[in-house]
Amino acid sequence: MIEAHISGPRGSLYYSAPTTPYDLENLRTHVREADSVSPRQVHVELRVDRSDRALACEVSTLVREFTSRGIAVRVARH
Repeated sequence: MIEAHISGPRGSLYYSAPTTPYDLENLRTHVREADSVSPRQVHVELRVDRSDRALACEVSTLVREFTSRGIAVRVARH
């Protein structure tokens, strides 16, 4: 599972889904919508199951993408 709390100038959103490529793309879409005003005002807190190692590379890529756009990201594993 992946859980995300996305907060920004337009409000906040809680997202929870299995860690699949489809759901990671949905998370990317939600973050893009949140950062359309100002990426530096967006914060994403991610919680990822340790058991989801198969998509660890994709999650890391997503985090790097967010941070490269100025979005603050905090990752916790559970």
